[in-house]
Amino acid sequence: MAAILKQAGAPRFDGGQCSTGHNVSRKRSKETAMEHDRFEGSVVPFSRRWHVIQEIDLVRLIGAHHRRAALCDRLEAVADALPTLPTPEEAAALCEELVDTVMRDECDELPYLEKMLLRGPDALADALLDHLRLRQSSDAAMAQELIAALRPEAEEHRPAADALAYLLRGLFSGCRRAIDYEQLAIMALAGDRLTASARMLLVKAIASRAVA
Repeated sequence: MAAILKQAGAPRFDGGQCSTGHNVSRKRSKETAMEHDRFEGSVVPFSRRWHVIQEIDLVRLIGAHHRRAALCDRLEAVADALPTLPTPEEAAALCEELVDTVMRDECDELPYLEKMLLRGPDALADALLDHLRLRQSSDAAMAQELIAALRPEAEEHRPAADALAYLLRGLFSGCRRAIDYEQLAIMALAGDRLTASARMLLVKAIASRAVA
């Protein structure tokens, strides 16, 4: 999986800063963190501020959720169009997006959440994050299966429409549940450590998915 991610150049969450796997200068990271701290009236480095979770700490994560939800909508549209199959170009684009928005989660989002939410021994946090880890691992495994079924070079060995529909619906349903669960877990575990703006961002994200 690491080789696939590296080849695709999937962006990574890294201590609150999202990179593309290339080396980002320490000076630039420090300047970005300190610039945010000045806006907040603080000179405490970003990596030491996890006792308070601010809006900027959630922006990239919520953005990733939006991209994953949009991919789920596209996968659902493919499933609804069966037995008509996507074109090879459409299938190739879907495969690339599956690597970028689903399979990276197992490697990147969960460690980011652990750094943000875990402050010491916490049975509830451990249970919620373990459950989330299982959900994301299941989604990543199903994404691999779907990539194998959709990739253009596998056209001659593509599964029947009903089997492909099962893969598609299983993946987009699982991903949607994982997004909901992740956002609710942040709300439950972060509690009063969320600033007002961070809480509002999270509430809006949860509410938008409730009516989607």
